[in-house]
This record gives sequence, structure tokens and C-alpha cells, in this order.
Amino acid sequence: MKKINLKKSEKFAGIVLAILLLFVTLSSTFFFLGKLKVSIIEWVTFNACAPTSYLYLCLFFMFLIRKNSAVLVFTFLPIFIFGTMAMFVLPWNEANVIPHIGHIVMTMNLIWVLYVVFKHKNYKQSAMCFLISIIIFTPYIGYALLYNQAHAEDLVRLIQQLQEL
Repeated sequence: MKKINLKKSEKFAGIVLAILLLFVTLSSTFFFLGKLKVSIIEWVTFNACAPTSYLYLCLFFMFLIRKNSAVLVFTFLPIFIFGTMAMFVLPWNEANVIPHIGHIVMTMNLIWVLYVVFKHKNYKQSAMCFLISIIIFTPYIGYALLYNQAHAEDLVRLIQQLQEL
């Protein structure tokens, strides 16, 4: 296992990005579970970026302790799909400003992860971790996308009810 020693500025950037991610993830979690009062299944699917962001934050904390950047790559696929790719699917309008801020923060964390992996040349372990994550997260990504497609009207209805309050 290759241990990574970051410069203070690299570590600081990663911590700042992780803190920003924590804030936007807590905000979206509060919105879905607190304001919209969705079930856990609905939260895990309608707000699929939140559970994967929480997992990334746990793995980021593990990275700070163990200094193995391969763990950072584990949530790359779902965060890329639910965060970065969401910026190309959701309309850029006033209703989606806050979600897009979250998606931008998620993408910035992914860019930082790529920077760490490539700068420190931790390719083999990172690739193995990424392949394992593909096997684990592909069913979840598929389920979330199918659920959202099948229940899109439910989410629209929930948001409209909230706006009427």
C-alpha cells in the first residue's frame, strides 16, 4: 500500500472541499428528509448524490488517517454520475441553483481526487478500487435512475406541495 504525503496546501484544499461537500450534502438531506418528508428509499433515490457524498466523506477521513489515495476513488463513479452528469441533465434555472451548487462542489472534489491520484502516481491501487466500485455501485446507479424515471411525477408533486405551503 502506497502512502501519500500531501503538501499542506494540497491537504488544506482537500479539507476545504470536503467541508463544502458536507455542508451541501447536509442541506440537501435536510431538504429531502426534513422539508419534503420523503421516505428513506425516496431519499436514497431522489437524492442519490447525498448517500454517496456521505460515503466519500467517510473515505476522505480514512484517507487523512491511512494516507492511501485509492479509497478516494471508490465513490468516483456515483459522484460523477449523480453530481457532474446531473449538471448536464437538470435545467439551469432558478429552481436548480442550490442543487447545481452541490453538483459543482461534488465535481470539484472529484477533480481534487484525480489531482492527488495522478500527482502521486497511485494508479494500480486506485484502478483496482475503481473497478471494485463499478461492480458495487452499478446496480445502485441503475436502480436510482430507474426509480427516478418511474416516480418523476411524485417528486414534482412533493416539490409543488412544498411551494404551496
